[in-house]
Amino acid sequence: MTTETILTNPNSADLEAAVEENLFALFRAMTTILPDSELVETDQLSYHLSFPSNPMFKGVWRTHLLASQVDDVIDQTLAWFKARNAPFVFWWTGPGTTPADLGERLMARGLLSMEGQMEELAPGIKQTEAGAPGMVADLSQMNEAVLTQVPPGFTIEVVQDEAALYDFKRVFIDSYEIPEWAAQAWVDATLKAGFGRTPWKMYVGYLNGEAVATNMLFNGGGVASVYAVATVPSARGKGIGAAITLKPLLEAREMGYRFAGLFSTEMGVRVYERIGFKLTNARINRYLWQNESHS
Repeated sequence: MTTETILTNPNSADLEAAVEENLFALFRAMTTILPDSELVETDQLSYHLSFPSNPMFKGVWRTHLLASQVDDVIDQTLAWFKARNAPFVFWWTGPGTTPADLGERLMARGLLSMEGQMEELAPGIKQTEAGAPGMVADLSQMNEAVLTQVPPGFTIEVVQDEAALYDFKRVFIDSYEIPEWAAQAWVDATLKAGFGRTPWKMYVGYLNGEAVATNMLFNGGGVASVYAVATVPSARGKGIGAAITLKPLLEAREMGYRFAGLFSTEMGVRVYERIGFKLTNARINRYLWQNESHS
């Protein structure tokens, strides 16, 4: 886990910003643990490149550009990835992004909006063109009763071996209908770094011995956050998603974290609200660039 300063008395703007800052901290952490990674950070933007075949591991973020700079910087940045034979890249936008019309400029250059145009890539991830909603929570005010409101036979285990890691992969694919290679990337990254050495901590929920839910805890940017929260369709509506989301966050609280931030799918908002998260004005968008030479 990261060692950044933990937010202890944030205002609403600090918490809203932390939704993005946690994501940025995850990208930086990827490049510290995976071999042959690259990380570039300037006043204008940041970008990272690591080997796993998932655009989470290849992205552009923290963009702060003047309108007059945008087109040239987009071309230069995508050329950097193309020179390294990257198959695809996510270009991230959020509340801190400038200019405000960056997303429209990216789409005009052929990038696809993850939130508005990519159901064919991940049909199970439902978003609107407004972007993935950012949410925050005070970890001292969580609804801990959800941990007891699960079916008999439900347990949550930390991923500590390859069998559990592949259970994580199968649930992630079945829940969101994502391509096999997108989930395999997290397997590859974890195996390369080594169990217990990743900056994230993965969990699998089992119902009577069958893997049915996943979560991944990452602490950074001053807050705790969760990624890859998923429940297979047959296990939904039983309180499982809420429980596997909350348990890792309570572990983060024991480590000293006071607040949590995340960006949600549209389907996940009600689950997160049930355990204590609140919506913010922050919206996160991803725009996918695909290398023509890999088509």
